[in-house]
Amino acid sequence: MEQFVKLRDDFCIDLEKISINLEKSCWDFYINSTSENMKQYENAQEEYSNLFKNEKLYQKFLNINKDSLSEHEQKQLKDLLKAFDEELNTGEELRNLRKKENEIAQKFNSYIPKIDGKEISKTDIFKILQTETDQKLRQKAYDAKIKGGDIIAKDLIDFINMRNQYAAKKGYKTFFEYKLAEDYDVEPTFLINLINEVYDKSIDKIKNILNRKQEELKTFFKTNSLKAYHYGLLLDTNPEKAVNQILQNTDIVKISKNIYRKMGYNIEQMEKDGKLTLDLFPRKNKNTHGFCFGVEAGKDSRILANLINNTTSLDTLNHELGHCVYDLGISTELPFLDKKAASPAVTEGIAMMMGDIIKTENVLNQIIPENILTKFRNTHKEDEASFIAKSLLIIDFERELYSNPAQNPAELWKKMTEKYLNRNIEENNEWATIPHYLSHPAYYQNYFRANIMKTQIYNHLKAVLGNITENPRSAEYMNKNIFEYGASVEEYTLIKQLTGKNFSADDFIASLN
Repeated sequence: MEQFVKLRDDFCIDLEKISINLEKSCWDFYINSTSENMKQYENAQEEYSNLFKNEKLYQKFLNINKDSLSEHEQKQLKDLLKAFDEELNTGEELRNLRKKENEIAQKFNSYIPKIDGKEISKTDIFKILQTETDQKLRQKAYDAKIKGGDIIAKDLIDFINMRNQYAAKKGYKTFFEYKLAEDYDVEPTFLINLINEVYDKSIDKIKNILNRKQEELKTFFKTNSLKAYHYGLLLDTNPEKAVNQILQNTDIVKISKNIYRKMGYNIEQMEKDGKLTLDLFPRKNKNTHGFCFGVEAGKDSRILANLINNTTSLDTLNHELGHCVYDLGISTELPFLDKKAASPAVTEGIAMMMGDIIKTENVLNQIIPENILTKFRNTHKEDEASFIAKSLLIIDFERELYSNPAQNPAELWKKMTEKYLNRNIEENNEWATIPHYLSHPAYYQNYFRANIMKTQIYNHLKAVLGNITENPRSAEYMNKNIFEYGASVEEYTLIKQLTGKNFSADDFIASLN
């Protein structure tokens, strides 16, 4: 064991420095997708890769007697051996995959939508689809959005084939299965069983919600045949519309910081100390999604977002700040390999819990009238049921496409949308606008598991602390009992250690009733 620890820690001196540089280069590229920044990012990726091309060091790790290690150390050894094996034996393929991903990302990030020849931001397109009642304008906005998918759809299919070829060399049928096993330690059978359990026990509620919303849209638009561009409109009957009307003249960044302040997190001080960087509003050449960059655990975390003053953006900012406080709460005393969240699902669970907070706790009661706020908060169960349907669409589509990249993806997207969202839509490349398919393959199942985890975690926190946004001890409790462990405690062990119960979907399913 001592031999492994020394070898690991010596190696991680360089690994930590290079990893931090890689995260910073990624940040620079995502906030400003120029050719120069892409080149710097590629150089940082190459530097990271070269660290694992040391055959002698690889052999030293191979010669470690894994039976002498703890279960957690065995996992660390496995991950290190995987990284060395990938670079030494398939390094050229990995380099080609990274290059292809960056090329597609730059192409998509540089796309500027237009309506009637006038440039418009992707954030404004979202706003049109949420608020505009003119059907012709809605269709133009939707078409402008889909053109971004058209630009990269063929590239993505080529990329999927490249990824599958790589996975085959590692002994997997598809890259989707490879990522599940190697990056997320998720057994396909476990995931399928969990999906089936949750879906089977919530399908009636899902169908009722989707059918009711469709009937409301049909009545409003006076049509029996809804098109894809009809969806997303907030009707007058939806309390979110009324909340958005109030929030549009409100500083949502201030609201979010205040929410965290009441939990015991001083976001503004974190910014002043250089621990937290916020890049929150859209501009040219900036990635249009929302991400948290955990540059250095306990010391440097950053948010890229594209906010407008509405509930979706408030949810997004609360969500990404959830990732940040997790990152910054990780103990700096841990070995480098443990200076990360317990798992992607756990950190997403915390982030999703914080995104939900505008509906689960009284954080807007000084801003929104009580009669509107009550109706708004009562839609939380609908959100949860709708999220299941959307998650299954995204997960199942990706799994199927990797299984057969030769099929028509637009036709598959149409079929899956009909199955899970009960929508009869036209064939198009909307699927290609989902950023996770490019940058985070097989990742969406983490959101699905996280949605279950967050309920179990939140129920425990509420039992101990009451409303977490009304207790200044919440930050200390979460830091001490969740965040500071980093990845030194495995995800399901952490859930059991925190809540006293094994991970299960019971709390989540009960929350829908």
